[in-house]
Amino acid sequence: MSGFSQENTFWSQPNDQPYQSNFYQTEFNQFQNQQLDFKPLEEYGQQVYNPGFTPMPTMSYMDAKEGPPEEYDEPPLLEELEIYPDRILEKVQAVLNPFRSHGLADDAEYLTKDADLAGPIFFYLILAVCLFLSGNKTHFGYVYGVTVLASLLMYGLLTLMTLEDGVFTFTTVFSVLGYCLIPIIGLSVVGVFFSLQGILGIVFSVVAALWCSISASRLFVTISGDMEQQPIIAYPCALVAGVYILMVIF
Repeated sequence: MSGFSQENTFWSQPNDQPYQSNFYQTEFNQFQNQQLDFKPLEEYGQQVYNPGFTPMPTMSYMDAKEGPPEEYDEPPLLEELEIYPDRILEKVQAVLNPFRSHGLADDAEYLTKDADLAGPIFFYLILAVCLFLSGNKTHFGYVYGVTVLASLLMYGLLTLMTLEDGVFTFTTVFSVLGYCLIPIIGLSVVGVFFSLQGILGIVFSVVAALWCSISASRLFVTISGDMEQQPIIAYPCALVAGVYILMVIF
């Protein structure tokens, strides 16, 4: 290609090396001559405030170790359902040993204020299940009907026998009768495997009825505070126990 020379090409670079060296040297000298003056923050007299800045909350090691606040702590599930195993065990021991000297179940305030219904309902269900397994036709419906009717009649009778009003409540009577059903429940468990229509079954039935009446009457007189009425109260309690025993035997 004619007329094309190397000096006129586009890729040729001018010789600007001396200019670049002088420029960098001048900037370096100015940086060396510059004196930086840093003042501490205390000299300003107050802390710099930035309205757009929100500090993050800090958590110490002790706060992280303690966990969430106490207001988020929830009680156990049994307490929310008002089921107290220690109270149920105490009342079961009072029924199984009606001649013991003293216990929490011998306190009238304990029986009236802590008249839980979880234990009696559980025992009534066990009785109904045992009647069902033994092939008896009277089970859930009959147990429910007899329980409600017996509790209402005993509540009315005990209210008439006490001089002070409000000593007995329906829940208290229902709770005591339910716990005193434990000997009859033991008899119903035996009835699942053996027949109770013989002489031995009748003997066990009489013992269970007496046991229930003594335990229930002792708890009732503990609430009323009149120990002389125990033989009078034991009679209707024995009648109620006899109805349940007839359901178990037949």
